[in-house]
Amino acid sequence: MRAVKAAVFKVAVFNVAIFTALIALAACEKTPSDRLLGYVEGDYVYMALPEAGRLTEIKVARGDSVAAGAILFTLDDTATRARLNQALADLAEAERTLTDLQSGERPQELAIIEAQLDSALASLMLSEPRVKRRRELVKSNIVGTEDLDAAEASILEDRGRIAEMTTRLEAARLPERADRIAAQQAAVDAFRAAVIEAQWSLDERRAIAPAAGSVEDVYYRLGEQVGAEKPVLQLLPRENIKLRIYVPEVELGKYRVGQTLAVNCDGCPDNLTATINFIAAEAEYTPPVIYSDTSRAKLVFLIEAKPDAGAPADFQWHPGQPVDARPVDANGVRAGS
Repeated sequence: MRAVKAAVFKVAVFNVAIFTALIALAACEKTPSDRLLGYVEGDYVYMALPEAGRLTEIKVARGDSVAAGAILFTLDDTATRARLNQALADLAEAERTLTDLQSGERPQELAIIEAQLDSALASLMLSEPRVKRRRELVKSNIVGTEDLDAAEASILEDRGRIAEMTTRLEAARLPERADRIAAQQAAVDAFRAAVIEAQWSLDERRAIAPAAGSVEDVYYRLGEQVGAEKPVLQLLPRENIKLRIYVPEVELGKYRVGQTLAVNCDGCPDNLTATINFIAAEAEYTPPVIYSDTSRAKLVFLIEAKPDAGAPADFQWHPGQPVDARPVDANGVRAGS
């Protein structure tokens, strides 16, 4: 009887040991509750130009890293450059005309009027003594009154010419009428706007990288005709990288915008962090891309986070890359670590 009881006791102890081991093993394999699953995503920039044209230069290839302001590709600019040159010529001519209207007659034309005025003054200087002589001769009956009348008429003609030339000279020194100047100024403004538009069209024949990033794809080959607003290549700026992380509904209250997350991924360097900048207001079911035995079909909330600076210079995030994240406390310690 004692042997039976001892055997039963040993079996009970063995079962308890096995149960305890299974619980411990399950605890070791259980995913920490603060571990969040997600993936990398990028907001791509599709580089296109507003006008159609033939592709004359492609300065980048798929996979290249480019700096902000770098030229990516160019379209043929023969027609737009000619349009700019024509607009510049029209503007220069309009500005010359406006200057003439504002400054009055040219110096050569003023010199002609001044010479005519001098001639009239000289003629008057001769006509006045001639009249005096004619009056004396008329008294002596040497000449007739007709000669005196002709001499006096010559004085009146000279004085009239002097008055005319003086008025013409004053008018020549004045600018044109205000309405003509205003009309010409409007023409200058219109030509100046045409120059700005032509210069813009010429500048828009080149695609400039808006930010540093990587070329993800090129859709056209050199010499092909590109339609207006048709993307030629796909660019991923570094600042357009973000992490999409999913938080279980019961854990949502632990996270705030501006909070720092410690990020891990396969083959990534240590100490990567990201800052939360968006928390979704509505729940969704766990996306298939992060399904696991513990998260399948659960309601989760989307959190987006921007990777922080400090990663190695040769490190690059890849859209679609799986990541997991944990919160970092005020002392920079990863929760659960």
